[in-house]
Amino acid sequence: MKYITIQKPYDIKLKNTITKYMTPKYVALPILEEITFSKSTVKKEEKIANQIISPISGKIIGEEECVLASGKKQRCLLIENNYHEAIYKKNYVRKNLTDMSPKEVQKELEAWGSLELQKKFWHISENLICNTIEDEPYVENETFISIQYTNILLETLDALRTIFGLKQICIVAQNNNRNLIETFSNFLGTYPHIELKFIPPYYLLEQEPFLKKYLHNEKITVLKPSEVLQIYQIIKRRKKLTEHIFTVSGNAIENPQVIEAKFGTSIAEIRKELIKETEQDSIIYINGLMKGLNFNIKKLIVTPELKSIFIMKREEKSSENCINCGKCYQICPIHCNPRAYLDNRKKEEIKHCIDCGLCSYICPSHINLRKEIQGD
Repeated sequence: MKYITIQKPYDIKLKNTITKYMTPKYVALPILEEITFSKSTVKKEEKIANQIISPISGKIIGEEECVLASGKKQRCLLIENNYHEAIYKKNYVRKNLTDMSPKEVQKELEAWGSLELQKKFWHISENLICNTIEDEPYVENETFISIQYTNILLETLDALRTIFGLKQICIVAQNNNRNLIETFSNFLGTYPHIELKFIPPYYLLEQEPFLKKYLHNEKITVLKPSEVLQIYQIIKRRKKLTEHIFTVSGNAIENPQVIEAKFGTSIAEIRKELIKETEQDSIIYINGLMKGLNFNIKKLIVTPELKSIFIMKREEKSSENCINCGKCYQICPIHCNPRAYLDNRKKEEIKHCIDCGLCSYICPSHINLRKEIQGD
C-alpha cells in the first residue's frame, strides 16, 4: 500500500472545548422493532424497547420519519422534552473497576454496549491499541475526547489491562498532533504500563485493517477513544451512552466546533441554535469531505453513525476529460481500477471498493470518480 498524507486546503480552526447541547426541544429515536410501550411519558434513561433508551424525560407525541447519517430514511419515535431530567433508575457507581472479572465486563457490554464493541471483547488480544487517528481532514472527535477525558481514558485502559491480563497497551497518535501528544505525555507517568506511539499522518490508518498492516501486527485489539469512553460509562456507571460527540466545521461558518448532543437531537435545531453561517448558498457534506455524502439535512438526527457535518462554500470545479494518467489506479489502496470501471462499467473492477475517495482526491482532471462509481 502507498501511504498518502491528505493536504488541508483551508484554514479551519475548531473551538478548543467541546460544546454541550443537552436540552433539545425534541428527540427522535429510531424504531428498529415493533414497540409495545404503553406509557405516554418517559424518564431519562428509561428503556422503551430493546434498542431504545430515552436520553431525556418527556412526553411521547408520536412518530416521525427522519434521516440517518447514511442518508437512509428511518421511522422514529418522537419525544417532547419536559426539561425535568427525571432519571428512571440510578445504578450504583463502581468505585474500583479492577474488582471486575473478564466475564463481568463482557456481561455488562452485552447489556449496554453496541454489538461491534461486544465482538472486540469476545476474543480480546493480549495487546491492546487505543487508536486516536481520524482519516477525514478537519474532523477531531477522537482528539477532543482524548484531551478532555484523558484521566477517564487512562483509568479505563489500565483497568482493562489488569482485568484481562494484557501484556501491552499502546496509544497511537499522529506525530503532528501536538496538543494530544502533550496532554497524554503529562499523564502517562502515572500509568507505566501504557505507552504512546507516534506515527505519520497517513490516510486510512483510522481503519483497523490498515493500521494493523502498518504496524505489522494482526494480533491486536483496537479501540477508539470514543469506545473507551463508552466502556467507562458501561462498567463504571452501568448505563448506556445517551450522548454523542461529532464535528461541525467548514469554511462557510464562523464557529467550527466539536459538539456533544443527546441521541435523536435534530441537526436543524443544533444548526439554528449553535452555528453561525457566513454563506447563504452553501453545500453540506455528512461524515467528511473525502468519504461523506451530500443530502438535505432538514430531517437529520444525531445517531452514533454521525461523525461530522461540513458546511462549505460552493466551489464548483468543472471536470475535464480523462488524460489517462493512471493516478487513480496507482493510489487505490486495494488496487481497483476506477477508470477501467468507467470505461466498461464492469462491476468486478470495483467490487472491493472501500469508498475512501482517494481516486477523486488525486484526479488532475477533477473527475469525481467516487460519485461515478456510486452511480450518482
